[in-house]
Amino acid sequence: MSSPPIYSYDKDVDVLYIAFSPGEKATTAVELNDNILLRFNRAEKRAVGLTLMDFSVLIQLTRLGPRSFPLSGLQELEADWQDTVIDIITSPPVNQILKVSTYTPRSQKPSLTRTRPLRLQAEPKRRQPPLPKSLHKKQEFRGLGTITSVEKPSLALAA
Repeated sequence: MSSPPIYSYDKDVDVLYIAFSPGEKATTAVELNDNILLRFNRAEKRAVGLTLMDFSVLIQLTRLGPRSFPLSGLQELEADWQDTVIDIITSPPVNQILKVSTYTPRSQKPSLTRTRPLRLQAEPKRRQPPLPKSLHKKQEFRGLGTITSVEKPSLALAA
């Protein structure tokens, strides 16, 4: 049985360190974007920790909910590395901290579209109205059940 993550916040530099395997040294680190560093064991393809820089900015809510951040660091990786990193960030324990979502801007026609199931959130007691068409580009689609396209992955901190 794995131990719970250890959280360490450094207020002076506004960085949250999360250790999934306390005491274990990562063999590889990948910058998911300018603010999020994934540390992992390369041989086992297993997350060791996350570093969230400018944490107070990352957790600020927008009018539409949690902020989303593009995974700009994936573009710099080779295809097999991209697949490994995506597998790690969409699996426990990372997916309990970060939520990965995708969207395709209306101005682009997806070259490849596939449907991926979403983890459904518990339904609230009151019924929520459907999203207006103007918000269909929103990166986080709660309760819709599927995401179409894998064109532009992005991250949001899990609620």
